Amino acid sequence: MKTKTAIKILVAVSIAAIGGTMFFLNNSSRLPIADEKSELKSESETREITDGAGKKITIPAKVERIAAAGALNQIVFMLGGGDKLVATAEGVQKGFFPVVFPRIKEIPAAYGGPGPGTLNMETLLKANPQVVFGSYVNDKDVETLASAGIALFELKLNTPPDIKDTISMVGKIIGPEAEQKAADFNRDYDQNLDYARQLTAGALKVKVFAASSDGGGGPISTVPGNDILTSYIDAAGGVNIAAEKLPTALADGSASVDFEFLIAQQPEVIIAQNRQIYDYITDEKNGSQWQYLDAVKNKKVYLNPKGVYLWSVRSAEGALEPLWLAKILHPEPVASLDIKQKTKEFYRDNYYYELSDAQVENILFPEN
Repeated sequence: MKTKTAIKILVAVSIAAIGGTMFFLNNSSRLPIADEKSELKSESETREITDGAGKKITIPAKVERIAAAGALNQIVFMLGGGDKLVATAEGVQKGFFPVVFPRIKEIPAAYGGPGPGTLNMETLLKANPQVVFGSYVNDKDVETLASAGIALFELKLNTPPDIKDTISMVGKIIGPEAEQKAADFNRDYDQNLDYARQLTAGALKVKVFAASSDGGGGPISTVPGNDILTSYIDAAGGVNIAAEKLPTALADGSASVDFEFLIAQQPEVIIAQNRQIYDYITDEKNGSQWQYLDAVKNKKVYLNPKGVYLWSVRSAEGALEPLWLAKILHPEPVASLDIKQKTKEFYRDNYYYELSDAQVENILFPEN
């Protein structure tokens, strides 16, 4: 009896041992797979994006918090990422921008002043963005952002290809839907440039001067040859008369000429970058040297349009600039182009905003 019991126990133990061994063999092969899954999961939580300077930057797989300077706010909103903005620029919280994108007024301004603005690091860090689309910051600020785990993207916006690359990059960072919107925008952007070139292809080039200041206090600020406005003027059948003298801006970023240069060159058309400059140039009673220019005598001074952002600078609304320029530089061959309708279509398709006739008029001839 004892022998039979001992045999039963031995069989049971053997079976348990064999089962345990099989369990180990069957499951031991799964252990590395579990580790691999952990690694894959860790890797999938981040991704690499190349910025405008060619640097590969690691960001979260899903970006939820963005800070932006200047016109980059417009691009973020246009691509559907407005709900992700946690820090913005003071310059876009006024004018027509908040009319189209009301939420912009609720976002802390980490960039103060006009244009791209000056960075306030304390405000930016408090907003805790994952990604920053910003203007130039010094080396110390770069280190501060890196230490806080915030990805800073350098951007290039000097040429039409730069604009498209930047919009594609922002779309990729925001997500798949934004990436598709960016591709759609870039297609339309190219079409507008091509259309302006086609409409003006057989016409003589018109000499254009872009006035970025009124010259009342000295030199007259303008745009150099490598500025994006020069590209738009060229596409519209014009030539920037300052481009040869100023192929690039000076080391401090400035570009200017004097009245001696303008009187010698005699531009056929003058583009004023804001209302104050336009009013000064066209004022026949102020005794300025602008009155010696044929463009002024012939009433060929125009105020550059401005909607959510100025059309002539590095913004997405630059897509409309070559069409507007073609219309004013070559009114006869471009008579069929309805710039008012084009403006309405741009706002509807890109901002999902329906412009009134009065709003279109104010964009094409802005008050300030």
